[in-house]
Amino acid sequence: MKRANCMNVKLNTLLYIALFSGLGIFSFLLLINYATFSDRVADMLHSVSTLGFFILAFNVLGYTTIRLSSWIDNQYALNLHRRWKLVSVYIIVMGMFLLLNYGLMVTAKLLAGASYPFTFPNGGWRILITVWLVELVILGLLLANRSMRNTLRLQQKAAALQKENNTARYTALQNQLNPHFLFNSLNTLISEIRYNPANAELFTQHLSDVYRYILQCQNQRLTTLREEMDFLNSYIFLHRVRLGDCIHIDNRIPKTCMEAQLPPLTIQLLAENVIKHNVIHTGKPMTIELLYMEKERELIVRNRIQTKKTVVTSGMGLKNLSARYMLLCNRDIVVENDRKEFTVKIPLLYE
Repeated sequence: MKRANCMNVKLNTLLYIALFSGLGIFSFLLLINYATFSDRVADMLHSVSTLGFFILAFNVLGYTTIRLSSWIDNQYALNLHRRWKLVSVYIIVMGMFLLLNYGLMVTAKLLAGASYPFTFPNGGWRILITVWLVELVILGLLLANRSMRNTLRLQQKAAALQKENNTARYTALQNQLNPHFLFNSLNTLISEIRYNPANAELFTQHLSDVYRYILQCQNQRLTTLREEMDFLNSYIFLHRVRLGDCIHIDNRIPKTCMEAQLPPLTIQLLAENVIKHNVIHTGKPMTIELLYMEKERELIVRNRIQTKKTVVTSGMGLKNLSARYMLLCNRDIVVENDRKEFTVKIPLLYE
């Protein structure tokens, strides 16, 4: 890993050297071919040493610009809430660039053998200031580009964290099967083994199917309506054995929409809600109606209200189902209660 990082640093360094050297050569050729100088200055410019100075100067300027932009970027992150420090950093960098340009021009005059290398007559100061302003613009563009990349990286990281958070929340909501169900099922199984051994085997098979489906759903965000209905049949069978033949499913869903998708254990939660909050026995049987609304692409689960007198209505199951739908598709379920019938409308999802 360290070797790969070193290789990347070396490769980037070589690329920068090639880029800045190319700019230096281009500027040198542009100067000697299109600028007018005296014979003495022209002879001095047409030399390998002048070309070398241009290449060196552009590498110094380029590398300094990159290093200073990185330093400013780090200072910005460290002193985000200390504006006076940021202003001081910008002023220092501007001064450093001005001094660097001045030093390069003095060096160039010394190499040319000028009598007064530290002064710039004939518009020399204007050239110095112009080059300095151009460098500040380039530095500003580098900082803006780096800021945009940092912002994009932070947005991508935030999106990834939000996705992980949603997945964790969804899994937690999905795992909320009523813990009393297993307890009641085991008690029923013990009773069936004692009084109806033949039916106990069938009961065990359906109980196995129920928990196999629950385990399969742990890593699934969606399942098909067909799989949910197969699961519901096993789930209701277990309750029918426990309660007696007094709970039924009136399935009026067309077979053509059985491949529609919905969150796993959705119908189980609604069926459990019916059993939990209603009186169900042979004298008061319960029928759970399943309908499909083609225009709205919704599944309707409806039952007659036979409210228990001692039940405490928490509504947590429906709140959890609503939260799962909002996390999945930003859509919500619809709950209707006219005191005679309880209806829940579930959006079905299609690829």
